[in-house]
Amino acid sequence: MSIESQIIKPIAKGIVHRICSGQVILDLSSAVKELVENSLDAAATSIEIALKDFGEEWFQVIDNGCGISPNSFKVLALKHHTSKLSEFHDLQSLTTFGFRGEALSSLCALGDLTIETRTVNEPVATHLTFNHSGVLVAEKKTARQIGTTVTVKKLFSCLPVRSKEFKRNIQ
Repeated sequence: MSIESQIIKPIAKGIVHRICSGQVILDLSSAVKELVENSLDAAATSIEIALKDFGEEWFQVIDNGCGISPNSFKVLALKHHTSKLSEFHDLQSLTTFGFRGEALSSLCALGDLTIETRTVNEPVATHLTFNHSGVLVAEKKTARQIGTTVTVKKLFSCLPVRSKEFKRNIQ
């Protein structure tokens, strides 16, 4: 190893995001757990989980909760964005599962995230597509009842070692 390669330098933000996201979402079950908790926080009375190829190809969590307001679409999957708290002392009175604003952001970093959602105030649902940084890149109208469907395709595809372990463990 050369002296030049031993110099300490910052890790690129995109790489840091992927590494840290792997600490929030450890496996398929933790990914599904985070989304089910989001559904429960949205007052869902029905939650469905769907998997293709045991989750290797994609998985979905479909609920009949309150849906997501269009005002939140642009920041929905950005790291540390949440509707649950605005001040540190809010932590003392939280009654929700989620509050850190990490789950959707982490899922974006680790796979391909799309969300279909509709609130009681919207005549039709909206299909949202996010990039790996959690930035909203596409938005189109679609048919759906009130609630939310979160789809994650190719979980861990950007982390070769984790992807290989994931594929080995589902067989």
